[in-house]
Parts: sequence; structure tokens; C-alpha cells
Amino acid sequence: MFTSVDSNRKTVEHLSNENVQSHQFLDNSCIKESESVLASQFDKLLSKNDDYTKLQLTIFGITFIVSIIIASITGIILGFTFGLSVFIGSLAGIFYLRLLAKSVGKIGKESTGVSKLQLLIPVCLFIFASKLGSIEILPAMIGFFIYKPSLIFYFSRS
Repeated sequence: MFTSVDSNRKTVEHLSNENVQSHQFLDNSCIKESESVLASQFDKLLSKNDDYTKLQLTIFGITFIVSIIIASITGIILGFTFGLSVFIGSLAGIFYLRLLAKSVGKIGKESTGVSKLQLLIPVCLFIFASKLGSIEILPAMIGFFIYKPSLIFYFSRS
């Protein structure tokens, strides 16, 4: 037997097994629906044949791999907190790069310039690192710029 509390009525109601099972079924159907939406969006992204999308995915992948390697090495050598800070900063850098790529992709179609929204990412990273004691500011900012060596690596190999 399960108990449900309605804060508006200030009463306690005991639910039967049938009500609980139907409620769980509704919750599971919402989860499955959101998973299918995410999967369809991911498939749509991967099914595009334009070179710009492939370039973006390649650069994001290289940046993610480089950030894992650098965060692991710094985590082993300089400590777990330093490595975690570098990794969180690199994730923010990847998100920044994604917003920048999205903004560049819209030039000519929907806008005439690059959006300034992505500039909030390093500011938010700095604020987040300064407020949270388990993340250090300097390694997080160093991690943020890991996307730059990844870009240099990608374009120097061609």
C-alpha cells in the first residue's frame, strides 16, 4: 500500500496497487517518449550529409577525447580536484564551441552576424567555479581552452 499526500487538501490518501501501477505506467511512457525524441534528433543530426555537420562532430569528438586525456593526466599528476576542474572546464569549452558553431551555421540564412550568447559560457564557468569550493578557477579556465589545441590539431593534419 502506498501513501499520497495532497498539500492543498492537507489529507493523506492511501492508493491501491492498481492506481500506483497506472501512475508508474504514465511516468514510464513519458520517459520513453522523451528518449525517442532525443534518439530521433540524434539520428537526424547524424543523417545529415553536409560537410559542416561532419566537421562539427569530428571537432567535438577530438576535443572530448583530448579533454579526457588531459584531465586524466592532470588528475593523476596534480590531484583529483585539479583534473576534475580541467574536465568541467573542457565540457564548458565544448558547449561554447557548439554554440559558436550553431551561430556560424545560421549566418546568411537567419542572421547577419555571430550571436554573443556563447560569451556567457566562460562567465558562468568562472562564477560556478568561484562559488563551488570543489572546483578550482584556474584549471577550469585552462580546461575551457582545450578546444583550441584540438582545432589546431585537426586543421594541421590536413
